[in-house]
Amino acid sequence: MRTPLWSRIILPVLLVGLAVPAAARPEEEKPPKPKAQTRKQVSNADAQAQTQTAPAAPQKKGKTQTAPGKAGLRAIQGKVTGVSQERRAVLIRTSSNEYQLFVTPQTVLLRDGQKVDFNLIRPGDRVDSCHYNAKNVVQKLSVTSREKAPTTPLPPPPEP
Repeated sequence: MRTPLWSRIILPVLLVGLAVPAAARPEEEKPPKPKAQTRKQVSNADAQAQTQTAPAAPQKKGKTQTAPGKAGLRAIQGKVTGVSQERRAVLIRTSSNEYQLFVTPQTVLLRDGQKVDFNLIRPGDRVDSCHYNAKNVVQKLSVTSREKAPTTPLPPPPEP
C-alpha cells in the first residue's frame, strides 16, 4: 500500500517550518565591555587647592587573630564532682552545667599551685580554671584542694 501524496509532501514541509524559526533566532548579544576610564590631568591650580589625606589603613577581614595554642579553648570554673581513673576523665560542675573532660599526658595539672599527677585530683576540689578544647580535652587544670578552699555549698545539679 502506498502512502498518500499529501503526507509525503506536507509532513516534511511542516518539519522544516518548525525547524527554521528555531535556527533563525539571533544569539543573545553580550553587553559590550566598558572602556577603561582615563583620568584627566588636573591643572596645577586645582591640584594645590586639594588637600592630601593619608591612605586609610587596610581593614582586617574576619575575626581577630589568636595565638595557635589558644585557638578554640574554653575556660570554666566550678567543683570537681568525680574522677574516672580508667578513662582519665574529670567531672566538673559549674553553676549551669556539668562537664566531662579528658586528661592527657600533655595536660598541665596544678593543685594548690604545685604540679601534680592525675591521681592526686580528688572530688570536692575547687576548679580555679580549666582550659579545654572542642574535643573536651583539658589543656590546663588548676584546682584548690577541698581542705584549703573555703567551704561553699555546691550549686544544684543541672536538670536534664
